[in-house]
Amino acid sequence: MYFIFALISLSTFAHTLSHYPDAPLEIIKVGHPTLRLTAESVSTQEIESEEFQKLIDDLIITMKDASGVGLAAPQVNISKRLFVMKPSMFKKAEAIINPVVEYLVDYGTKISTEGCLSIPGKQFKVERYKKLHIHYQDRKGDDRFEKASGFRAVVIQHEYDHLNGNLISDIFLKSLNLEDDFEFVVPRM
Repeated sequence: MYFIFALISLSTFAHTLSHYPDAPLEIIKVGHPTLRLTAESVSTQEIESEEFQKLIDDLIITMKDASGVGLAAPQVNISKRLFVMKPSMFKKAEAIINPVVEYLVDYGTKISTEGCLSIPGKQFKVERYKKLHIHYQDRKGDDRFEKASGFRAVVIQHEYDHLNGNLISDIFLKSLNLEDDFEFVVPRM
């Protein structure tokens, strides 16, 4: 019975997976229900566990193999408040756990052209805050506070959205200011 459920479950979402041959984790794509969940907080005990540390390492390897600059745990079907990022070639990849972001509205916004490993082959223009404050735990469980700007702030916002069940396609569609009762009719050819 469990085997049949596993087969049905895998076949149901098979179209929502991307696998990179050398990557230890599969990246789920738009349409997979995990991408719409609000991720769960990670306990200090979890952070200290060998399994969680391996998850961080696997996320980093998968992100690099997929040529990404960030990857959130929900993108590999793990609904935890964790993402990894490497927005600069001069810094090591890092883990951001249980982040809380405060957008610094007074500094304004900018339009960012972004891609997403869960929406392969597509790019969207989205509005992002230029600066933000972030409080998070690093992979050792130590508290960190930071003011981020530039590309680093963009990557943080993108990955933070994943932890809250949001995708860049949502932000793009919202920016079009479409009404809830908007109806798009495809012309007949």
